[in-house]
Amino acid sequence: MNDVSPKPIPVVLSGQALLSLRESGHNFPSAVGEVIDNSIEAKANQVQILTEKGQVGRKKVITEVAVIDDGKGMEEETLHHYLQLGYSTRFMSNDTIGKFGVGAKLAGLSVAMRVDAWSRVEGSDRIRHVFFDLGEAVAEEKAGNEVGIQPPDDEPVPPHLLAYFPEGSGTLVVWSKIDRVSDGNGKTSPDHVISELTKELSRIFREFIGGGIRISVDGVDLRPHDPTFRQKGSWVDHVLSEHLRRTANTTFASGDRHFEPQVFFSEEVEVKVEGAKHTIQVTITLAPAEVLRHRGSGGDSMAKQLRLPENERAVSFLRHDREISYTNVAGLFPAPVDTPDRFIGFEVRFTPELDRLMGVRNVKRGAVPDDELRETLREIAKKIIPAARAELQRIWGQQKRESAEHAGEHAPIVKEVKNAERTMPKSRVKDKPSPAQLDRAYDDMAKDAGKTTEEEKEAYAQGIADLPFVIETVDFPGDQIFELTHLGEQTFIRLNARHTFYREMYEPLKQIADGTTAGGSGVVASTAKRALEAITLLIVAYAKAETQHATPDAQYAELRKHWGSFTQLYMDKIKDVL
Repeated sequence: MNDVSPKPIPVVLSGQALLSLRESGHNFPSAVGEVIDNSIEAKANQVQILTEKGQVGRKKVITEVAVIDDGKGMEEETLHHYLQLGYSTRFMSNDTIGKFGVGAKLAGLSVAMRVDAWSRVEGSDRIRHVFFDLGEAVAEEKAGNEVGIQPPDDEPVPPHLLAYFPEGSGTLVVWSKIDRVSDGNGKTSPDHVISELTKELSRIFREFIGGGIRISVDGVDLRPHDPTFRQKGSWVDHVLSEHLRRTANTTFASGDRHFEPQVFFSEEVEVKVEGAKHTIQVTITLAPAEVLRHRGSGGDSMAKQLRLPENERAVSFLRHDREISYTNVAGLFPAPVDTPDRFIGFEVRFTPELDRLMGVRNVKRGAVPDDELRETLREIAKKIIPAARAELQRIWGQQKRESAEHAGEHAPIVKEVKNAERTMPKSRVKDKPSPAQLDRAYDDMAKDAGKTTEEEKEAYAQGIADLPFVIETVDFPGDQIFELTHLGEQTFIRLNARHTFYREMYEPLKQIADGTTAGGSGVVASTAKRALEAITLLIVAYAKAETQHATPDAQYAELRKHWGSFTQLYMDKIKDVL
């Protein structure tokens, strides 16, 4: 018996196929990015992303995502087709961000089971609505009914979102029945996911944000994040400016200061596609010195705030000024690849004509250059990146030398203090460090003194072993004038070169005493030297006083902290009154 129907059957079982297509390769930021693409193509000047949070059992989750723009809106026919897979007014265009007609649809369904859209065009007083519910579609299909998208209706905008809808033209897209929101590593905590969303969107759309298009997440405007560090007003500029304001009392004329990177390569490179010549723009940079700071800084809290760890070996591919990939390309960076490479920015810009060459897919997430282009990029990297690496090492070496320039400046005094100690009360500190703790303390002090090799560290340790007090000038954050490390019968003193007291009092006196500034001779120089001695001995005397207590850290640590912070405050507020 033949049960095969003589009638044609659908090429695609819509509901079942869409369930499969939910595995489209999107993560949450890339999915939201597809909707923003449509907003930008609709000439929006402002795009707002709003999230709703709820509770499923004992777990906090994101229950709704809304994207609202003030673009030109969609006419009735376009709105009806908005959720139709494959439909696009820009289908296969090489002049626009989107071209395949699947981005925003697959994006919404990769995250949620229901997508609603409301839109109004200029001059109209009606906000029209369409929706697609995947759960309902699957049920209809199983019941033997045809699955489709109903024509636009007049369902009102949800009350909690009405205030955000623009007064003129605009579009609102809402994802609900959300069941698949996570970051790229499967983490689903709403706060974490939204933080990752903010970070990714600020990089993906950096050119548009920097150009004046406002994109916000839950009411917070995004700052552009440029992994090549060239863009002014970027996230890096903001973080560094705020850091300098806090730690160095630095003020800027207005807004944030821009920190320039070193540009090692920024050129148009010719490539061939199907016999035709095209160009791509390749840029390789080294982060500003304020980002580089010092060797070993690439993984600290500041580096993480600057988003440096994810930059290691990453290449940013921009298509039509919109980033479509930020990833490692195997074999692109010349060996040996190491952590310092996170300070190197690598960017490739291209136009949609090169989509095939760049391996662009219908989901704007990921680009895999073909073999010929990869070889071209590899040759550029082979020539340029070693130079950037060498410059990085040179800068770090210079910083190390500069940080060690104060090493030993207190040696004459601490030697005389040792002689004076013969007739003075001895330390009463009870806590004695273990051999391992003592070795670590000596190693740390040697590093602070600019000693890098094992031979230098050993010689330094031998030189200070019998000194009751050891002083080194060290650059460290915070508002303490000095730090003390009590090691039983020995005390290490670290004078803070970053403190206002050192910068405005100690260092100028030293320059006068050394004759490196005008007037640094005769009686003036002699007075400056005696003032330096007095200040240094004042600090040693304080440290000596602490050693007369059995547990000085427990007793005086808070006092030290307040003394330093109040000194800084007074010196900031009071000047030139004598």
